[in-house]
Amino acid sequence: MLALVFSYEVRDSAEFERVYGSEGEWAEFFRQGRGYIGTELLRDVETPGRYLVIDRWESADAYNAFIAERREDYMEHVDATRFLYDSELRFGTFESVWS
Repeated sequence: MLALVFSYEVRDSAEFERVYGSEGEWAEFFRQGRGYIGTELLRDVETPGRYLVIDRWESADAYNAFIAERREDYMEHVDATRFLYDSELRFGTFESVWS
């Protein structure tokens, strides 16, 4: 299992949660890809407007294949949702240590 982890500082929490949540626009887009497991959205309880987004895929190959196939659509989603946050930090790409 592969997890891509991002941190966001957002302007409008309600709209961000709608778009980036487990049933949001990004998850809907990723569901088109073979190997997509799901998205988890975590809200920081100590810092208002700060979120973690964790996108899970079966493997790096599944994620990379989806991005390669849908690069143009992916970039359109990035452009369309960029206004929802002040900053984005990609913590990294992690894989499960359990089989």
